[in-house]
Amino acid sequence: MPRVVDHEQRRAELSLAVWQVVGERGLDGLTLRAVAEAGGCTTGRVAHYFADKEALLAHARDIMHRRMTERIEALPVGVGPRERLRAVLLEGLPLDAERLLLTTVWAYFLIAAHSSAVLRAEHDRRHASWIERLTGLLRAAYPRPPADLDLRVRGLVALLDGLAVYAVTTPHTYPPELLVRTLDNHLDLLGVMP
Repeated sequence: MPRVVDHEQRRAELSLAVWQVVGERGLDGLTLRAVAEAGGCTTGRVAHYFADKEALLAHARDIMHRRMTERIEALPVGVGPRERLRAVLLEGLPLDAERLLLTTVWAYFLIAAHSSAVLRAEHDRRHASWIERLTGLLRAAYPRPPADLDLRVRGLVALLDGLAVYAVTTPHTYPPELLVRTLDNHLDLLGVMP
């Protein structure tokens, strides 16, 4: 009887290998061969699931999005609006080893999306979802939503993205405690109620 292969499990394992390669070697080091080495398999197996670097990155980004969504959905629900918003925003910052790796992959994904219509479309879709989630959370954190709510959400996203990029590129200058303090300060400046 032929062995049953869990293709989604294999793709997820290869995504972990992609994250490892990108984390250690950067985007230039991301090759089918490097992923095969990191995943402990053959280049042929990697090529069976992913045609090229773009496909590897797109799938790794998808898994990254799913993991972040799972972490957000596991957050406590019986908290106030500011606490909920803050908890979700903290998931977007590289405060531990896992989130640092996810953020590194995300940063390289953004670079690759600059010159790839496929990756750019994927980024646009995920970004719109993030904006929608944060809009709902920020709206709930005000007794009466301000007229410039969309602008405030965009500012939050820009702050998080900037902090994330600097935390990946210069972690000694942007350690986790500074990221958290900066976010809390920004929420205070926005007048988000406790």
